[in-house]
Amino acid sequence: MKPYLSAMIIVAGVTACTPAAVTTSTAPGIPAHVVDVQDGDSLVVEIEGTEERVRLIGVNAPESDECFGDESAAGLRRLVGNADVEIVTDVEQRDQYERLLAYVYQDGILVNEEIAQRGWVLARAYEPNTVLQNSIDVAARDAHQNQRGMWSPATCMASGPNVAITKIEANPPGPDEDNLNGEWVAVINADQAEIDLTGWTLRDASSVHRYLFPRGTRLAPGEELIVHTGCGQDEAGNRYWCADGPVWSNAGDSALLLDTEGHTAATFDY
Repeated sequence: MKPYLSAMIIVAGVTACTPAAVTTSTAPGIPAHVVDVQDGDSLVVEIEGTEERVRLIGVNAPESDECFGDESAAGLRRLVGNADVEIVTDVEQRDQYERLLAYVYQDGILVNEEIAQRGWVLARAYEPNTVLQNSIDVAARDAHQNQRGMWSPATCMASGPNVAITKIEANPPGPDEDNLNGEWVAVINADQAEIDLTGWTLRDASSVHRYLFPRGTRLAPGEELIVHTGCGQDEAGNRYWCADGPVWSNAGDSALLLDTEGHTAATFDY
């Protein structure tokens, strides 16, 4: 039988301008030992002799085949590999894969926030497990603004044409499932020359949802393109994702526009 981890009250605070996370817990967590780091947001720990897979709450790491995926995993491995940690759950204890959903503390420091502060992961809310999401969001924004980790021009930030995501309509009128084309993202060419978006990718913070721009998608200087979530006939100024459900979380999300090399050309947080 898997151990029961009760949700705990956490005392949190954050300083956005420093490179180290400061959220700490005064409540005792469940002692665990890290036996493996699977990627930038997933661990295997041992709790009372039983191995458990753990998914860190509030963050999403790049996949291994994405820019900074290997660096994200290596960073987490350096931080907590073979370490004694404490596990604290939120509202939900497990995901659909039976992984523990957890805040992980090492020496009192919240690892979820620390890796966001270092720019190794994106902030990503997974409702209803959001008791510390604000601190993680602030840390991730600080990393972005100060170009740490994946946000450094030397790593994953594109140096090509000037393109921007200007707006996201994440919550159109009515049930989201009934108005997929009312959900959209606006992309604009802010450059002085035409931009060819063929093969570029638009994705959310979870990286589960991805839209690949079709061949021949070109934007003139100053031209705007709306990418609708639902299905439709592509036409000038409009593209249709044809996703099987809503893409953009009503509670907040991040959009990333990646060039053909997987480098981030534009981001938009809401």
